[in-house]
Amino acid sequence: MSELNIKCIISGSETSGSVSVFKEIVDPGIGPPRHTHREQNEIFHVINGTIRFEIDGVMSELEAGGSALVQAGTVHAFRNIGDQPAVIHFEMLPSGNSEEAFDLLVNGEIEDAPAFFDKYGMDLVGPPLE
Repeated sequence: MSELNIKCIISGSETSGSVSVFKEIVDPGIGPPRHTHREQNEIFHVINGTIRFEIDGVMSELEAGGSALVQAGTVHAFRNIGDQPAVIHFEMLPSGNSEEAFDLLVNGEIEDAPAFFDKYGMDLVGPPLE
């Protein structure tokens, strides 16, 4: 996995676990592999740039001001299709252990991606978007 720039901006400890909010700077051509969250909904907000999303097999492109909802269990991925870094905010509902998972991802401490995804309530189901 490439170097990630994800920061928690509202911790689940501040919301009694109901939500964690993150800011991610997404380099051009970068995005996560297709995956699901078993018990968490995820809401994305594009702050700047253009992000291509695939949610349950449906492709869309969102620019600044656009938002996307991914319900628990839904296969999804995204990719920065611009030529400059993009900024997104995303919310994990409920918070769960998402802060710990993103800390490990950012620090590059993942040796076995499928086992990591499984441990943090996700399923790795395919490659990143092209």
